Amino acid sequence: MSDSDDGRRRSADSSATGDGDEVVVERLPPDEAFELLAHETRFRILETLNETDGSLAFSELRERVGVDDPGQFNYHLGKLTDRFVTSSDEGYELAAPGWRVVGAVLSGGYTKALDADPIETGVPCLSCESEMELRFRGEKVQIQCPQCDETYTNIPIPAGIFEGVSPDEAPAVVDSWLKRLHSTADYGFCPNCDGRLDQTVLLPGDEDAPEDLETDDEAIVRYTCTRCGFNWYSSFPFPAVLHPAVVGVYHDNGIDVRETPFWNLDGLEADAATVASSDPLRVEVTTTVGDQRICFTFDEEMNVVDERRE
Repeated sequence: MSDSDDGRRRSADSSATGDGDEVVVERLPPDEAFELLAHETRFRILETLNETDGSLAFSELRERVGVDDPGQFNYHLGKLTDRFVTSSDEGYELAAPGWRVVGAVLSGGYTKALDADPIETGVPCLSCESEMELRFRGEKVQIQCPQCDETYTNIPIPAGIFEGVSPDEAPAVVDSWLKRLHSTADYGFCPNCDGRLDQTVLLPGDEDAPEDLETDDEAIVRYTCTRCGFNWYSSFPFPAVLHPAVVGVYHDNGIDVRETPFWNLDGLEADAATVASSDPLRVEVTTTVGDQRICFTFDEEMNVVDERRE
């Protein structure tokens, strides 16, 4: 049972059509955008404005950035203005693209890697009940059972989310990040480029099912971005547990799915998802909440088409 990134990407087509049929117009080619940000003074300008509440006058901004030469500073600031920085009578502020650039760097997605000793999670393996370990592998975070090798998750996670986080808190942080990933995907947005995301339910033996994905599930979910090609696979119960119909049942029984780790929610066992029919596709996920045993039936688009209480 796992969330897994298969590492495959395809290059995005960055050209704009210019035919008036799209709401987005490309104003700056990507290579020019990265060239503008390559100088340390320019990125320091963005960082300084990011740390500021409100606008900064030219002289105050220059002083905070630490550049003595006004002419040199004006040159670098001018390269950013109207693209990553906005100017007004009140001074200079960070524009939306500037916020995103600084945010991406702070997340650690571009500049940081993960490297630490394995962390005991206190989380029982969903297959053998042994305690799983949290492991850091470059850009990926893996939660795996050292006894049976059952993998709970193995997916790239920005290193920045662990800044200021103690080892004891790390598993909960991973759980929250995974829920955010699935929630974003549920709304159809790629977590990598914000492009449109396709969601497909796959069965073992399907042509598109990954041969190297280790899972005991009868069904898995594949997410693929139509723009950048970012894709990953998830065990079926993960998105199923976050469906509003399932979340509502937990809530009615005093359980907040937002605050309860995935591994403490019934219904995520390795054999939790059962394929009841392949044509039409129907996948059942059974969970026990309180004294209720409820079976939810999902279709190929992850819609709940039936709910049985036993």
